[in-house]
Amino acid sequence: MYEDHKSVLDYLSDQQQVSYHATLQTTLPKVLLLAAASEFEERICEALREHVREQTTDLKILELVEQKAIRRQYHALFKWEARNAGHFWALFGANYKSGMNAYCQKDPSLSAQIRAFLELGFLRNQMVHNNYASFILEKTLDEVYGLYLEGDRFVSRLPELLKLDFEASS
Repeated sequence: MYEDHKSVLDYLSDQQQVSYHATLQTTLPKVLLLAAASEFEERICEALREHVREQTTDLKILELVEQKAIRRQYHALFKWEARNAGHFWALFGANYKSGMNAYCQKDPSLSAQIRAFLELGFLRNQMVHNNYASFILEKTLDEVYGLYLEGDRFVSRLPELLKLDFEASS
C-alpha cells in the first residue's frame, strides 16, 4: 500500500499537479495509518489467541478469553496515550509486568518498537474519534510508514515475548 501511495504522489509531483498532490499528501497518510493500525489489531489479537491455544485445549477457556479479553477489547489492552506497554504487560500479572519492564530496559530497540506501535494506535484513536475528515495528521506518508515498520517489529516479536516466564525470578 505504501509503495502504491508513494508512486501516486511521485507521479502527481512529476506532472506538476500541485493541488491533487497537496490533497493526497494529507489524505494518504491517514489511509495508511488506519490500514497499519487495523493490521496490528488483527495480528495482536491472533497472537493472543495462539498463546492461549498453546496453554490449553479447553474450549470453554478459549471461548471465555475470546469473548472477554479479545473480541471488541483490543483498544482496552493498551494505554495508548502513555506510549508504554506497562498496562498491557500488567494484564499478565505483576511478575510479568516487572519482568517485561526490566527486559525492555535492557533492549532499547524493543522499547522503540513498542513506542512506534503505541504511537500508531494513539494517532489512529485521535483520528477516528475526532472527526476523521477534518483531523489534521501531522505526519507525512513516509513518517507513518516508518512508524509502521518500527511497530511491526514489536508485533512480530509479541508471540515470543508472551512465552517469556518471569515467575522464577520473583
